Amino acid sequence: MKEITKDITDYDNEIYKIVSRNIKYYRYNNKSKYADKYGKITQERLAELCDVSLGLISNIESEKVHQTFSIAILYRIARVLNIDIKEFFTER
Repeated sequence: MKEITKDITDYDNEIYKIVSRNIKYYRYNNKSKYADKYGKITQERLAELCDVSLGLISNIESEKVHQTFSIAILYRIARVLNIDIKEFFTER
């Protein structure tokens, strides 16, 4: 049983890393109406538009912090970034 728990934890950590990288990627490579002229959205702006704290966005994007978040938060971020939520789970 302990081995199964370790496998699940490893899988969870990998998912968080993939989502973290993708949110950052789409924040820096963005074509939404919220992006600046360089196609970027700051963490501050993203937090404001999603009605969440800057700390939450910062923690989600950090691979060093294991920040949990809800599907609802991911949905808000996807809407602001103008992408399909499934893009957060695609490895690049």
